Amino acid sequence: MAANGGQQPVELTASQARALQSALRQWSSAKLVSPDLVSDLLATVQVVEEKHDFEWQKFAKYAFRLAILCLAFAGLNIIFELVFPRIIDRILALPVVLRLITTVGAAIAVHAWGYQRSLAKPAERHLNEAIHSLGALVFALAAMQLGKHLECGIRTNREVFYAILISLASTYGVVAVLVKSNLIWSCGMILLDTWFSLRVAKFDLYPTRSVLLGITICVAAYLMRYFRYTVELWSTTRIWGMLFLFNSLWYLSILGTNNFFFTDYQQGQRMQLFWCLSFFFAAAFSVWHGLKFRDSTTKGFGIVYLGINLFSRFFSSSWPAWYQPTFITVLAALLALLGRYAERMHILLQVK
Repeated sequence: MAANGGQQPVELTASQARALQSALRQWSSAKLVSPDLVSDLLATVQVVEEKHDFEWQKFAKYAFRLAILCLAFAGLNIIFELVFPRIIDRILALPVVLRLITTVGAAIAVHAWGYQRSLAKPAERHLNEAIHSLGALVFALAAMQLGKHLECGIRTNREVFYAILISLASTYGVVAVLVKSNLIWSCGMILLDTWFSLRVAKFDLYPTRSVLLGITICVAAYLMRYFRYTVELWSTTRIWGMLFLFNSLWYLSILGTNNFFFTDYQQGQRMQLFWCLSFFFAAAFSVWHGLKFRDSTTKGFGIVYLGINLFSRFFSSSWPAWYQPTFITVLAALLALLGRYAERMHILLQVK
């Protein structure tokens, strides 16, 4: 698309030009605008390269601000080392039940404050989310006090500990949905994965169950787009689901499992090959999905984990057989070639 000689060109990036072209075609199909007008408008569009210059001025500004904050933090650290230990000792001297009631009350009060602010000042969304995140942190402290009161942990009274963990994850999930906070939702997802890992780690099929957990979360994420209360959380949910899925596949591609398809130890190589191929095809599908639907998240996940898969195979096959300095030198050469290729592509795009 290029501008006519007598008209002022409109400079758009390639993605903006595609969006404009798609919109004009839809309007033309709906007979909202004439085809001649569409042609005239598209003729005024000039596609330009997107600029990704590094903003050195902002970098310098934030660097100086961080330097000042570091100095302030150093001074406060000296003060806290003298004052805070005494305050903490007095708090820990209180009965556990009193600390539990106090932290629960404080968490409820903080969430009530955040909810009131969200009604009075909905535009200050990030500050309201930060207040709710503070309430979530206080809830975590309350859960710790409850666990100490019931004398439960990873080694003792495990079932009660697991119940507290999943209850806290559920609380975070409910609060995140109500206040539409991706940060609190992410904390809930971490607690869910921690509970799941501790709960099923004793089973032989734990890695494969973790794969199923990742797939389930990804499917649930896409379903969340169709509900008003969860539509703002679906992207974060998908990211966590893909993390669980790809990390589990990576683990299985390296160590395998002896109980999923094959029970004979001599067939471990076949089993490991199955998971390597599963890992590869999952990453390749993610790249294809990202390119097909212009989804940077799935494309990024696919590219990263394709690289992890290839380098894992390279490590597993070459590390035991090669002389270690030779192996590291070859690895350095491969990384240098990749860096050189990326740099040349960047220069070519700038020239165009």
